Amino acid sequence: MSTAEIIVPASTSNLGASFDACGLALSLHLRVRVEEQDAGFEVALEGELSENVPRDESNLIIRVARMVAERRGRKLTGARLTIDSQIPLSRGLGSSSSAIIAGISAYETLAGERLSEEEIFNYALCFEDHGDNLAPSLLGGLVVACVVEGDDSRSLVTVKRRWPEEIRIILAVPDFEMETSRMRAALPSAVPMRDAVFNLQRAAMLQAAISEKRFDLLSEALRDRLHQPYRAPLAPGLTDVLKLNDEADIHNGLLGVAISGAGSTMIAFAIDNCEKIAAEMSRRLQSAGVSCRTMEVAVDNRGRVVNGG
Repeated sequence: MSTAEIIVPASTSNLGASFDACGLALSLHLRVRVEEQDAGFEVALEGELSENVPRDESNLIIRVARMVAERRGRKLTGARLTIDSQIPLSRGLGSSSSAIIAGISAYETLAGERLSEEEIFNYALCFEDHGDNLAPSLLGGLVVACVVEGDDSRSLVTVKRRWPEEIRIILAVPDFEMETSRMRAALPSAVPMRDAVFNLQRAAMLQAAISEKRFDLLSEALRDRLHQPYRAPLAPGLTDVLKLNDEADIHNGLLGVAISGAGSTMIAFAIDNCEKIAAEMSRRLQSAGVSCRTMEVAVDNRGRVVNGG
């Protein structure tokens, strides 16, 4: 009977103007211990996972593993999954993408098969469209991801880059969830050409600034007109935190801020004074009546890891 430990990082997506195109793996992890058994699946939950996360075969990780097996004409007997997550749920930190990658990895463990990167992404896209979360969860680091539509299939084309060690990351995680579907529904079906061009310029600038270590450009590169102006007003305090982009020069060490994914987490990039920046983010949220926790996290440049199996 095979046993394995699967470790998948959280991710932050969009990175301001790079809407649906760019994501970054973070050092908050989903850990799944897979112990094969003769029949049936059972789930034990630890960490950030709440009691409303399914403990039966409706659990997302099990559903993904079973789907992959069905598509590949394989049969999984069963397993005990011990799931321990540091990733807050429904906070814009890629918890569902991490679970999907973990589910595909659980299939690999139980079937004794290793899938190609292309196969993993093809199966993952059956469960969600967020390539900018799926890609960093699998690959680690900073990833630009493009969904390519075929006649009867979809694939994900990715480019991974290492994140500069000089840039530190601060999260402010409010105590409320934001449903991705609701945040999607808040977006307009069409935008003015000038707003599309605005975002294209800044998405390109972000990659150039990272490449050339022009970190002073990040506050501009993180500005956005496609999603943040529509999402931030739906939750108290987010707009006030975003205003830090206009004040980066007076907050020593701050490079810029953005909504992480669809929210509610806010992310700041800095080269110094992380504690003061975290305190300012928290103060702005608290002024809007929102309690939060703040933390400094590293970038996970490894991506998914499978030990054993």
